[in-house]
Amino acid sequence: MFRCSEVAERASRMIDGELDFWQRANMKLHLALCRGCRAFMAQLRKTKELTELVGAVGDPVPSENIQAALARRQRRSGKQI
Repeated sequence: MFRCSEVAERASRMIDGELDFWQRANMKLHLALCRGCRAFMAQLRKTKELTELVGAVGDPVPSENIQAALARRQRRSGKQI
């Protein structure tokens, strides 16, 4: 069975499905017994989900009001934004 530090080292690879059978089995055994590592894995999964969600949304386009305000500010300062 892996130690907590070994679980932390392999956590991302587990979530991405990149571990072999025995590594996965050792991870699952450790996670069944260790509440702290289960919480760590849950946080890592949530982080991955949110990161993928942000990537799917892309960069938002500012509204016309915001674009106009930025243009006014740029003209007043004489600088390029």
